[in-house]
Amino acid sequence: MPGIEQPNKATQPASSFRGKIKCWSRYVEEIVLVSDEEIKAAVSTLYRAGLLVEPSGSAAFAAIANDRIPDIAGRNVVVILSGGNIGKDELTNFPD
Repeated sequence: MPGIEQPNKATQPASSFRGKIKCWSRYVEEIVLVSDEEIKAAVSTLYRAGLLVEPSGSAAFAAIANDRIPDIAGRNVVVILSGGNIGKDELTNFPD
């Protein structure tokens, strides 16, 4: 997205996707950012809970876990966890 540095290639929009931002932006209220460290911690937390979720699929959970989404206390919240493109051997790069 223009003006936002995204060092994690898994979460960068593909160039063909950039033109669609105008289309979906009418349905999106807010975009929040999480750091690579927060994503890594989310992957580790989910793994300890028995879920193997790739970093980009853990971004929404990282946002919730790090209080990036306001006003969710007492509400029903659904977080979609996706992507299994990570192996157990790759988890050595993530915190315990």
